[in-house]
Amino acid sequence: MKDLTKLTYEDHTAENSHPGFSVDCVIIAFHKGKIKVLLRDFGINNYKALLGGFVFNDESADQAAHRILELYTGLSNIFLKQFALFSDPNRTIMKQNLDYVAQYSSVRNDGKWLLRRFITMGYFALVRYDEVNDFVSEKKQLHWYDINKLPAMYSDHELIIKKAQESIKLLMPIIPIGYELLPEKFMMTELRKIHEIFLNKKLDRRNFQRKILQEGFVIQLDERKEGKEYNAPILYSFISPDIKDTM
Repeated sequence: MKDLTKLTYEDHTAENSHPGFSVDCVIIAFHKGKIKVLLRDFGINNYKALLGGFVFNDESADQAAHRILELYTGLSNIFLKQFALFSDPNRTIMKQNLDYVAQYSSVRNDGKWLLRRFITMGYFALVRYDEVNDFVSEKKQLHWYDINKLPAMYSDHELIIKKAQESIKLLMPIIPIGYELLPEKFMMTELRKIHEIFLNKKLDRRNFQRKILQEGFVIQLDERKEGKEYNAPILYSFISPDIKDTM
């Protein structure tokens, strides 16, 4: 039996994949004050695309999403949430697919199956940048982009990213999203920045800190950030064992 985590687009055929169904993963990280999304080269006209793929006949959508995430990040234990089904009959820009098949059909049994209508299940994944970037850097077709400054995207993938942002925004009052994005020890300014980006508004520093500490997910440490000789920021840490258990 093949190791599914090693399979890529080129391993899919009309015979071994579920007809007309795919998954797309919005992989999100926080780095240098920005929310980043991981994209791949689509292969034509400088378009970028989400990390996604087709669903094999013998796997579920969730299994396909986990397989794709491990393939592109090297991690198997990732916070992953299904958030929307994208089924607009006009979601596919057919010219993009025609150009793709014309250029890459030599690696497929029959590229024409890619020209039919596809619906896709959207997932978002939250990862720590430092835990995946070394692995990602080895793959030349992968690049991090500011989630609010996206390049030209394949199909409706920009819409999928925006919907993922909306879903995360709705979850923020319920679970500590920053837990999966920040290192074990972090500055309060970093956590506030994550909230500001997803909420698309500035937050009062004192009120935010008071609210976060009252919620009980974060504790102040008796440590300060290294490398700053004067007025070094205080460090904080999450005390929640795993936000996956709250979903």
